[in-house]
Amino acid sequence: MATLVGDAATMQGKYVVLDTTVGSIRSVAVPQLSGHQGDAGRIIYLAIKDGTTPHNMDGQKLVLKAKDASGTPKVSDTMTAVDSSAGGLVQFTVPAQFYQADGPYNTAYFELRSTTTDTVISTINVSFEVLESATIMTTGQSEVYNNEMGNKMDKVNESISNQLKVLQEQVGTASALAKTAQASLEAITAAAKANSFATLSGDNKFTGNNNFGGNTTIENLSSPTIDSLKNSLTNNINAVSKSVSAQLSGKLTVSENWTRNYTLGGAFKAPEGGANQFALSRYKIMDGLSIITGRGDLVVNSDNEYFEGTITLPWIVDNADTALCQMYWDSKGDYTYTLPHLGVWDKTLGISMKGKRSNQTCRLSLVIFTMDR
Repeated sequence: MATLVGDAATMQGKYVVLDTTVGSIRSVAVPQLSGHQGDAGRIIYLAIKDGTTPHNMDGQKLVLKAKDASGTPKVSDTMTAVDSSAGGLVQFTVPAQFYQADGPYNTAYFELRSTTTDTVISTINVSFEVLESATIMTTGQSEVYNNEMGNKMDKVNESISNQLKVLQEQVGTASALAKTAQASLEAITAAAKANSFATLSGDNKFTGNNNFGGNTTIENLSSPTIDSLKNSLTNNINAVSKSVSAQLSGKLTVSENWTRNYTLGGAFKAPEGGANQFALSRYKIMDGLSIITGRGDLVVNSDNEYFEGTITLPWIVDNADTALCQMYWDSKGDYTYTLPHLGVWDKTLGISMKGKRSNQTCRLSLVIFTMDR
């Protein structure tokens, strides 16, 4: 068992005290977080304080962010119970993905966040370790884990489903107008039959009930009733057209297509020539929601094992948006990762990476779910 780095945690009964006023260079050793490989659903009781005063947890949550002994990122917001909001007493359940690689965690900290604005209120460094299992032969390679991203995607999916439901209701309204137009057309057909002439030549006036059993051809028909019905039909058809156009306006459109109007920085630069240079597109899929996609080659250059590249986009994004990316490296087999992060109401996209490269051309795929701005 390793000696954990940091000050020994203060206990409040069964609760581990986490002080939001502790400086960023200090860490708290929390052995209650430590567990064996294969542990799952480990519950930690925490008392959040501002110095000696309990921190009110109304409208706030805890997010545990860490890199395990193998350097693999882990993120979880599984604060599963609030025992006392005013007293700052909560329960945090640590997922099984945190207990894969044995050894002390390289980096670990709790973020105290607002549940409404997602603003980070405070950060508390902690230290713990994963002990080797005596019975499990192998747990496999430690995997990148981020359940917070999954929760955000669930919210995006729910928003899309709600927008589609509204669109279906609007199409239903257009269908009702189409039925009205059909009824008007049927009325015109009936009126045409009622005003047919009975002889091949001459003037005819029909005042009674008439029945035409065969086909009827009218070369020139004039009737105030039919004219009124034609006007009604025209108005109904125009209403249907305007309704459908209004309902589909601004949806499923391409606002910018494969643009290279961006600026690269950090470890990124553009390739010299080549048809597959990185390009961006933005698609408006419904009112208030767009998707930015990017695909193509970039040149990566860094002598450091851990580094960052930046892309200044032609559009404003925010860290409340959702960004996903994947970098296709060469076949050397080096362990690498690519993690995107967005600024606050900014055009800058940062991508943190591992695995030093010397002017290597790599292929980047990017997706950002963003609000219209």
